[in-house]
Amino acid sequence: MKVSFAQGRKLSGGITCNGLRIQQSHMPGKMPELLVTGDVTITIKVFDLTSTGVPKLNNLMAYTQHNITNKLRGETMEHNRYLSNYDTKANKFNINTMATYNVRYRINYIVKLKKINRLSQLSGNDFVLAVVDRICFKTDNLTTSGLTLRQGGPATVVYNDWCKYPNISMHEFFHTLGLEHIKGASSRKSLMAEVAGINNNMISLSELSIMNAYLMRGLVDMSDGAYANPTLNTAENLRKFLNNPTN
Repeated sequence: MKVSFAQGRKLSGGITCNGLRIQQSHMPGKMPELLVTGDVTITIKVFDLTSTGVPKLNNLMAYTQHNITNKLRGETMEHNRYLSNYDTKANKFNINTMATYNVRYRINYIVKLKKINRLSQLSGNDFVLAVVDRICFKTDNLTTSGLTLRQGGPATVVYNDWCKYPNISMHEFFHTLGLEHIKGASSRKSLMAEVAGINNNMISLSELSIMNAYLMRGLVDMSDGAYANPTLNTAENLRKFLNNPTN
């Protein structure tokens, strides 16, 4: 009943925006291009599920919020995106016809981390980072400090390890935005290295483009007034994820 109630609550996190600004340009012989600008807010619910308390949580959240914002900053380009046709006279997409565009994004991402301690504070399409005592799942027989369930999450981190390695939460959240692990020599300084240390904090332009494509996948709806991302079934997914004995 608690999970069902949480699923139906009004969105209070996830991806929200109140309209974007779109400009179209079309050079002869080239694919038309859309320039998308505006503010998009990302809210991540930090769910304290530890048994011993989290005295450093506020500092860790502030650090993570600042660094996610910095990592998402920058212009990206999405090529050959098939969208509803953009009507420049009406300044909106016409859902009855389709066209292919190159889309240039200059989005100001506003990132917020919000602490919660009850399931009732979690809505169905929130992003959630659960803070736990330990994770049983192992990678190459190594103890895991964080674990994420596919795109959209939920994500989990071990509190004591988060204190030692402040970038763990950012690493796990970026899994929810579509990034995979990086292995081998190329992972030496990468934030998404499969086995990462305190100095792994680099994000490539291609990784930024992947995350931006995930965040802006609802571009047509996002451009039409107020927007909240479609449901992620967060509360139900979190319940199953945490109750999985493998985890």
